[in-house]
Amino acid sequence: MKKAVVLTLFVGWIAIASVSRAAESNAENYLLHCSGCHGADGRGVPGVTPSLHGIAELLERPGGRAYLGRVPGVAQAALDDRKLAALLNWVLTEFSQHSADPPYSGKEMHRLRKNPLRDTVSGRPTQASTKE
Repeated sequence: MKKAVVLTLFVGWIAIASVSRAAESNAENYLLHCSGCHGADGRGVPGVTPSLHGIAELLERPGGRAYLGRVPGVAQAALDDRKLAALLNWVLTEFSQHSADPPYSGKEMHRLRKNPLRDTVSGRPTQASTKE
């Protein structure tokens, strides 16, 4: 019985540690791949780089989900598709307190980043009103 309790505690600790490492990895990837333009706080530079706060509003617009996966900083990020999907999901939750439904997947990111946007302004969903 004692071994079963120890094993259960150990497995639980590993699960918690894995979730914690994933969050740390996403935060680190954000700092390495996104914060140079959007800032550590995700607020961007007014008139230059959009804020990520409220960016989830784009998910509600036709073409908005694809737009987020095709903007150059996302589509050309030096991350594999799975890590990029996890990062984009984290950004939505961290800065917009909203999650994509369904969450972005590596397979979806692979498809979207094959065709990156050249002009993010004219390619932005027209009814979107992200907070900048």
